[in-house]
Amino acid sequence: MDEENLKKIFGLMFEKLESISIGNNFIEEINRRRKVTFDKNKPDSFFYEKLVGTIHVSGYKVSILRNRWDDIKEAFSNYDICEVSQYTNKDLEKMMNNPKLIRNKRKLRACIENAKIMSEISKRYGSFGEYLNRNKNDLKKLKEDLINRFLYLGNVLVLEYLKEVGIDAIKPDVHVVRVMHRLGLIDSERLTTENVNKVVEMANKISQATGEKLSVIDGVFWIYGGSGDNHVQKAMCSKSKPLCNECPLTEYCIFYLKRNRE
Repeated sequence: MDEENLKKIFGLMFEKLESISIGNNFIEEINRRRKVTFDKNKPDSFFYEKLVGTIHVSGYKVSILRNRWDDIKEAFSNYDICEVSQYTNKDLEKMMNNPKLIRNKRKLRACIENAKIMSEISKRYGSFGEYLNRNKNDLKKLKEDLINRFLYLGNVLVLEYLKEVGIDAIKPDVHVVRVMHRLGLIDSERLTTENVNKVVEMANKISQATGEKLSVIDGVFWIYGGSGDNHVQKAMCSKSKPLCNECPLTEYCIFYLKRNRE
């Protein structure tokens, strides 16, 4: 698809989401994403907090965790990687018995082990922020390196983590992938490594066409497909009940055209 049509699609999505925003929630989220920058000088605790948060949110709605973050922070020693690196199985079991936490043993164990890994990287590079800074210009290589080093980070989650620490990225979650596929921008909704890379490539093309950051494009596609976290009144392109009659993108939508033929 050419640059002009990509720009038009993005503009139509943006305008539609503005029109169904809950108060100013949508544009405030977009402006927040526009302002996010990467700062390599932030403490290791910042990067670890974002890693723990990314792992915890995976598979859950953000709203489920909204009132648990203080307890999670306390459980992980205020995200001090030196302290968490010393945790034993006894500490893990203590977490599993804490009803204030998300008691997913695989996630909790991964977070503890990742503190040890991050601590080792920090010692080698001077800080974890410096490690990211040296590698952030090759996003594909950095993504693969993080997946190989850290537990629980897969093709999709690793991009969410990079986005959370301020590195401009798009997370190809199910909503983003669904909308891109229905619009014919990618060939499949499968979350394979190949398809994840195609999502990133397409997002880069949209970024070039619109001048928007990848994280903003991520937000627009995510909210369009899943309504975000109380950002808009409804999801325009949900999996089972897409609002095709209200959608301004039907001329581009393969899903809509196929359904009408049937």
